[in-house]
Amino acid sequence: MFRIISSAALAIATHGAIAQTVLFQESFESGTNFFTLNTTDVGSTSGGANTWLVNDVYVGGDGLADCIGLELPFTIPSTAGQPGGIDTPNGNYMHTASSEAAADGVLCCSFGAADGFCTDAGNHFAAMSNDISTIGSTGVALEFWWLCQGGTANYGEVYYSLDGGLAWTLITLPVSQYKNQSSWVQQSITLPAFSGAATLRFGFRFVNGVGLIAADPGFGIDDIKVIGGVDTEPPTLATGALVASEFCVGGNFVVPYTAAGSFSAGNTFTAQLSDATGAFGSPLIIGSVVAAASGTINCSLPGGLTPGTGYRVRVVSDLPVLIGEPNAVDLSIAIPPSAGNDASIQVCSGQSPINLFLELGGTPESCGSWTTPEQIAFSGIFDPDTDTQGIYTYTTNCLGACPQDQANVLVSILQSASAGNDVQADLCANAPPSVLSTYVDEGATTGQFFYQGQPFPLPNFAVPGNYALEYVVTGGAGCPNDTADFMFTVIAPPDAGTSLTYTVCINAPPLVMSTLLGNPGSGGTWSGPSGTPFSGTLDPASGLDGLYTYTVTGIAPCADDQAFVALVIDPCTGISELAQQGPSLVWRGQIGTVHSLISGSELIVRSVQVMDAAGRVVQHTVNLTQNGSVAIDLHDAASGVYTMLLGTSKGLGTVRVHHALF
Repeated sequence: MFRIISSAALAIATHGAIAQTVLFQESFESGTNFFTLNTTDVGSTSGGANTWLVNDVYVGGDGLADCIGLELPFTIPSTAGQPGGIDTPNGNYMHTASSEAAADGVLCCSFGAADGFCTDAGNHFAAMSNDISTIGSTGVALEFWWLCQGGTANYGEVYYSLDGGLAWTLITLPVSQYKNQSSWVQQSITLPAFSGAATLRFGFRFVNGVGLIAADPGFGIDDIKVIGGVDTEPPTLATGALVASEFCVGGNFVVPYTAAGSFSAGNTFTAQLSDATGAFGSPLIIGSVVAAASGTINCSLPGGLTPGTGYRVRVVSDLPVLIGEPNAVDLSIAIPPSAGNDASIQVCSGQSPINLFLELGGTPESCGSWTTPEQIAFSGIFDPDTDTQGIYTYTTNCLGACPQDQANVLVSILQSASAGNDVQADLCANAPPSVLSTYVDEGATTGQFFYQGQPFPLPNFAVPGNYALEYVVTGGAGCPNDTADFMFTVIAPPDAGTSLTYTVCINAPPLVMSTLLGNPGSGGTWSGPSGTPFSGTLDPASGLDGLYTYTVTGIAPCADDQAFVALVIDPCTGISELAQQGPSLVWRGQIGTVHSLISGSELIVRSVQVMDAAGRVVQHTVNLTQNGSVAIDLHDAASGVYTMLLGTSKGLGTVRVHHALF
């Protein structure tokens, strides 16, 4: 819809007492548009890769483009819907469209980006076809709604003409290039040249230069108004220079801005962040302030931003709607280094060294260093045998302006099970029962022995042989068990035979002494009564009474074994004949100073008399039993041969013994 309205036709009270008059309005809803599309003004082309259209199409679509004979598929996204501030939202609007897309029936706002290969560069102009007279009006403003994503080489421009379209002047304030805006916004431009003009016209040009980055939508225009009586100084908005060009995700900084002209009460200045390429297609709000004058905006960078070096910041307002130019210097945004998450671990003494970096949670950076609980530099490899438990700190030391990070690992050392060293030990078969834990070498004595995989029964160490046992100490709190191997070798003890007292007649043949001991072990040695070596064969005619000792050497740890023969050489006259007439008596041996005798048949012993070799009665103590057993204690007697006369229930019996003091 197009209207040219006289200065008296419509007055609106805004901006205080200033009377505003709508001098021209075009919303493209009438059948006739008062813009000539695709003119050649300002070096533009009437054809080429793009064209101006007027329609109410917002839906995108797909098509095929011809590139030097090759058909290449393309997709045009839908154009953003219009807000309620436009007179007829989502109605007709004037916009660029790719010629290829239009040929395939895709008629929303788009453009074919020039690449110098398949698509040539070119400019496209839409010029107002009627003059507007602003004679008698001051403070004339051009208002319109627009969108254009474009790119660094693809953008919209706004021109005015004071001579009915013969010459055109580019409008550079408050914006010279219309881009980085994928949703609809309103623009207001007030210049002194607009006032008192008889043949004022406006035009819109889309510049399509060769560039690397470009995106739809193209240049779209709607709800164009020319209003008289606005402020003679149009409001302007500019983004100031930031104090730094490197920032961190999660960091805070201040964006300065300069606001000139009149801004309504309740106006909000908003700081917007581009994407990493500097494009504002989907700007991110990072801070705002309600104000009507120049100032600063406290901003913060939220998490989730992509690191990059091409970010820009701009400031926009909503009363009136103005988009300030972005700041002039690319901004670098980095993610602060992470030391990972704190951790707590338990390790066992004796365990292999541990890399504490691998214990940190999260995704720590590898550019850091460690310190001990005493704040001493540390390699990060924890050795439970040499390092102390406590809090170990990891601090990043990464490049960049972002603050460094710290994380802690709390290390607790648990005492591991210790079975000690492997053991090889020799035992003697006749030794007292062994307490096996006494053989543990530098380990805990609280473990369990296993023989052939079972804790019971353990070997019979009274039987010679080799016995392999495993000693296991159970680990606690997650620490492993520890084992030690034990090999016990049980050695047979030596056997020197059975001790006895023996009487031999002086005229008897030579006596092999070992035959008296039962079944003694071979290889032993004899010693006589004086302790001198003895051959083991006694000639009674020349031999001596006394104690003869037979010794068999034991293999360690078995001790040597000894057997004794208390030998009596009897002239075989006198009292000995009594023994042939009396009951049979047997000497059972000497323990200490006590001699034990027993009758071959159970006799009742009624009296005992002990005489030395001279026939003298000696002091003694007797313990009699009813079964023929007699214990005679010669505690006061000297070593020598003694004759014992026993009165029994079957007569007088005699026996000679050799009493030895050991």
